[in-house]
Order: sequence, then structure tokens, then C-alpha cells
Amino acid sequence: MSVELHHGDCVDILPSIPPQSVDAVITDPPYPEIKRAYGKLTVDEWWDLMMVVCKETRRILKPTGSAVFILQPNSKHVGQMRGWLWEFMAWVCRDWNMVQDAYWWNTTSQPVYHTRREIGLMRQSIKICVWAGKQNCFRDQSRILWDEAQSTAMKRAAGRIGRIGRQNNPSGHSMDERKCFAVSLEREGVTPYNILPIPNAKNNTSAGAHGHGAGTPLKLADWWVRYICPPGGTVADWFLGSGTMGLAAIENGCDFVGIEKFPEDREINDKDNPDYFGLSKRRIEHARSRIVQGEMELA
Repeated sequence: MSVELHHGDCVDILPSIPPQSVDAVITDPPYPEIKRAYGKLTVDEWWDLMMVVCKETRRILKPTGSAVFILQPNSKHVGQMRGWLWEFMAWVCRDWNMVQDAYWWNTTSQPVYHTRREIGLMRQSIKICVWAGKQNCFRDQSRILWDEAQSTAMKRAAGRIGRIGRQNNPSGHSMDERKCFAVSLEREGVTPYNILPIPNAKNNTSAGAHGHGAGTPLKLADWWVRYICPPGGTVADWFLGSGTMGLAAIENGCDFVGIEKFPEDREINDKDNPDYFGLSKRRIEHARSRIVQGEMELA
């Protein structure tokens, strides 16, 4: 496994990465109009950044490669959403290709200001995984199958599967239980939904525990790596943050290329000047040593 980490702005570094050298780009870019310790982008600045990122990503991806941009919608005011994310999705559909719509559901999302009873809105717990690539881009569904439902296992134990065979529902949709259950047994899992219910872990190995409150969960990073990167391939993240995508890549035996602009010469716990690049290097090196010792666990 090779790990290549770049310290600097991805806009400056991406042109130096060889064409058709990466199998999967999986990244969590900054969102516009969100104030962070490292600054805030206007919507126009965000579009300028992402147009460069997308152009370079398409050049760098292998012919069967694809990219996933993990993004969360936000509001202009309480009760008034911004449209940049849906506009970006429409742009991908029109000017690139959206392979499928996919979503991450943070099942541990906490109530915030706009959920107060006098305001009456819902918890925001969904991030959109904008999956861009060619129609025939690589994906291996067999690596991300879900365990069957407990009710299905109980029906099989009771010998109740397939008594009726093909069933017709009022909607007109029909399903042959025997065939479906036989396939799931053969594959040792069932086809996943396009909504991924993964909690944003807050244990001592998560990004949040290392000073990155908006970090992607390692289990989500691992899921996408297994799905869209072939074994032994190369994963890249242009907004490395605390290094989670690098951990997922090396845990799956993949090479990794990461870029992070925030400086190494800052204290990790300095919230005004986050040292994400230095943090990424330390976490990835620690993970590599744990893999050698057989201790790596997803968090």
C-alpha cells in the first residue's frame, strides 16, 4: 500500500496528479455559507472551487472510475433552504453523469435550534452522496451486501418461506419469495438500499474525538471504498480533513492519495487554526501500524 499526502490547496495540487491514475475519488468538500474555523465560502466561491475540482477529477479518474461527493444541504434562514446542492446534482446529471442517487442517514443526529417546538422543523440527518461517473463505472455490489432481516431468518427457521411462491401485490408488483430468498442465501446477503443508516460515531477513534466535528464516519468511508474501488486500487480524497478516507483505503488494502490545505505547524486543539494535515498524517500512520499488528477496527 502506498500513501501519498499533499499539503496545500487542491486547486494548486490537482493539476500535478497524473491522468487516469485513480480508481475512486471519495471526498467531503466544504459547504458554502457555513462558517468554520478555517473560513467560509460564498455560494459563488463554492461553485468556482467545485468546477475546478470536478474538471480535474474527471481527468484523474481511470476510465471505469467514479467520484462521490458527500454534501449536506443547508438553510439561508430557518424555514428557507438554499438550492446550491440540488443545482449541483442537476449539473452532474447534465454535464457528467449521476450513476445513482445515494444518501447517508446519520442515525445519531441530535436536535438543534430549528427543531425547537416553537419552530417545529425536523432534524437534519441526511447527507447526499453525489455519485458521478460513467454508466459502466466499476462497482462491486457483492462487497456491500446487507444481512438479511431477522423476520426472514425466522420465517426460514419455521419453514414458511416459499409456501405461496410468486405473490402479486395490490400495486401490481410481484415477487417470487423462493427465488429471492435462494439468491440471498447464495450471495450471503441482500441488496442494500440507497440510504445508508450509519451513525456518526463519537468514540475516541472518530474524527470528532480528534477535533474535526464534521468528519465523515469511518464506516461510511469504508462502505464506499469497498463498493467503488477494485481490490488493490487507488482511492483519493481532495479534502482530507482528519484523514478518515485514508484510513478506510489502507484498511481495505488500497493505495491512497490525499490533499489537505490546513497547516501542519498548528496545535491540534487550536480550534481557530486546525492542524488537519498533521492530524491526518498521524492517524493514517497509526492505522498502518495497527493493520500490521492486526488490530484495525472500523469506528
